[in-house]
Amino acid sequence: MRQNEQRIRVKEGIRTGIFGLITNIILVIIKLIAGLIGNSVSIMADAMNSLGDTFNSILTIMGFHIANKPADREHPYGHQRAEYLSGLFTAIIISFVGLQFLISSIQKIFKPEGINRSPLVLILLILSILIKGGLAYFYYKKNKNMAVHSTAIETLMKDSLYDMFMNLVIILSYLVETQFGWLIDGYVGVFVAAIILRGGYDSIKDSSNDLLGTRPDPNLIYQMEEVLNSYDNLVGYHDLVLHKYGPNMFFATVDIEVDSRWDLLHAHQVTDAIEKEFKDKFAILLATHLDPIVLNNDEQNALYKVIKETLKSYDKNFHFHDFRVEETATVSNLHFDVVVPDSITTSDEELYQKITHDIYHKIGYKYHLYIEFDRNYVLSK
Repeated sequence: MRQNEQRIRVKEGIRTGIFGLITNIILVIIKLIAGLIGNSVSIMADAMNSLGDTFNSILTIMGFHIANKPADREHPYGHQRAEYLSGLFTAIIISFVGLQFLISSIQKIFKPEGINRSPLVLILLILSILIKGGLAYFYYKKNKNMAVHSTAIETLMKDSLYDMFMNLVIILSYLVETQFGWLIDGYVGVFVAAIILRGGYDSIKDSSNDLLGTRPDPNLIYQMEEVLNSYDNLVGYHDLVLHKYGPNMFFATVDIEVDSRWDLLHAHQVTDAIEKEFKDKFAILLATHLDPIVLNNDEQNALYKVIKETLKSYDKNFHFHDFRVEETATVSNLHFDVVVPDSITTSDEELYQKITHDIYHKIGYKYHLYIEFDRNYVLSK
């Protein structure tokens, strides 16, 4: 993402947080009035949930503001992960509010109190549903229009949808208790608190996954693969690794296999062109590593073919790279790395025994085999 686009994104994120803050303050006032008039623990629980939402909006504003700070000595990859932190803190607050009112609702089950009948309470609850529904739609539209998806705003949107559902349940509970006299307010409060806790758990999980790191968008990987495949003069590529330091801060590394007869200047020009294309198309800073492959040696080409046929006989998705022959005065060493498909559960030690046995059976024992195993790379070719 370009710097100007990032500034626009942050500006929209802060505006979204401010709008949510003002809206939730209004909702807190409405629900507190309704809860006090109706003497309802479930309505008061929902009011405190909206109070938590005001803090969530503040955290969202702070998260976008911090995320916009440039890289510095202590944070060389920038501050964009602050958005993930704001989403995580928001989820923790949601969970804390849910836990507190779970306790209060259980207490009211054992010591039930009737709620007060008032048309104003019903009007205020319906108004809160309409406001919260509008806020959820606002969050949805903003998140959809933002250049890069925001977990923090998605958390706010989900919380608003939970609130709408809870308000509907509270209205039904209020109508049942005022019409039939059934003291179900405490039970409904438990139900509301459980929904809050579930939403908090889901949001904590999503934000934690962003902080820990998740698999990149497959469509992005496919587009990067297309760029690499467009360079016909490459022998191949492997070990593409993508590092994400925020919603739009990506760094990547890849090993580029080239003909060993290339001079360094030509190799540098090719890798430099690849890195520039990644930066222009994806705003990704790519670092390339050269792997020279010997192509003008009949014996090495025959070894390469034997290894490929052996691995493909196990599974068509097996690949290998970093193939090289190391000749010394006393011994010949054959090195290569094997990329193990996700579907293969065999241990590296078992694979090593099988591969060496099969290759030695075909080429004899002239070479000492040195095999490294790669698993779970983002992309291997």
